[in-house]
Amino acid sequence: MNFRRPHKRNFSKESAPAETVTLRMERMAQGGDALTHLQDGRVCFVSGALTGELAEVVLSQNKKDFAKGFAKKILEPSEFRTEPQCPFYGKCGGCSMEHATFEFQLEAYRKSIEELFRRFAKTELPASWKIHSGKPYGYRNRARLVRIGKGWGFRETQSHNVIPVAQCKVLTPALNKALAANTFPNVPELSVFDNGCGKISYYYKGMSPAEFEKCAMNSVQIGDAKISMDSACFFQSNLEVLPELVETVKKAAGTGEYLIDLFSGVGFFATVLKKNFKKIVTVEREGKALFHANKNVPEAHNVSSPAEDWLAQNDASGADVLIVDPPRTGLPSSALEAIAKANPKKWIYISCDPSTLARDFRLLSENFGYKILNAEGFAFYPQTPHFEMFLELKRV
Repeated sequence: MNFRRPHKRNFSKESAPAETVTLRMERMAQGGDALTHLQDGRVCFVSGALTGELAEVVLSQNKKDFAKGFAKKILEPSEFRTEPQCPFYGKCGGCSMEHATFEFQLEAYRKSIEELFRRFAKTELPASWKIHSGKPYGYRNRARLVRIGKGWGFRETQSHNVIPVAQCKVLTPALNKALAANTFPNVPELSVFDNGCGKISYYYKGMSPAEFEKCAMNSVQIGDAKISMDSACFFQSNLEVLPELVETVKKAAGTGEYLIDLFSGVGFFATVLKKNFKKIVTVEREGKALFHANKNVPEAHNVSSPAEDWLAQNDASGADVLIVDPPRTGLPSSALEAIAKANPKKWIYISCDPSTLARDFRLLSENFGYKILNAEGFAFYPQTPHFEMFLELKRV
């Protein structure tokens, strides 16, 4: 069975021919690759393959301790293999899991993350942890477009080349309609956002203040909270599943006197929780987000600062709830130590990279005695290996 491989691989004419081996896939690893072993015992990560499949694998990296490759040909396909819906699959850098059914993707998230915590955090996730998910296609309300000719496209995998795209399976219907209409300004790159309520905004570098105010500014309605944002700042790309994360955080946070929201962006979590706390502090590195935080949570003390710097200069003790939502790199060690020293009554950790979350939790567990009270997962990005986690932590 032949199929288009999901990643472009280039080998120079001067390099030795890449080795091709036949391998049986053992399980899925966190990140979307299948995991197996070579004859010499080394672990091999294979893109484009699924658990149980027998495949011809081209080894693109052959290291001392591990190898990486891509499935050139599937000899025995999984029952969960499916035909990708996108004609650009294997070329566009946006999706890499379309060869698997969504059912398989969700189960792969579960098993790979449980194994990640078991191996690297030395702990078991609660047996009842839940994964929240929505539609497998038509969900993505935020995108970065690249100009190509008179239209738009996306970057190729591991390349600066651009693929012209008139329609994208994972974008919302409203974004696809706007993409087809091509009424956006003629600029090299454009960030677009669909707020789910009929307004599409966009941002590009060099916008005048007047155009930014008219075309980039937007807002999102989550329950009874209207959240100010713009197309230049980060905001979640799946508005269908986002309310479930909000409800999970609200349930865990409860009510109290003092809330600290670190890596707070536009003050998102502080906004949906502001009725439940008397004192609120938000801290965000990106200075442009301060405008929205002051608009969304005017009653809070909103600070523009790296979280680790704020923690080094301020006493965070006494917080009833502390929320962190760091980038993929996770929490700096200084921030971990400062938060553990402050010892908030409740600590909510939201992560867009389960591997750095597992790393951070192991440090918290071994050095400060924290345990997981609750864990939940959020499949915000179907057809990709990206996955977000929620942990409620407490020192024992």
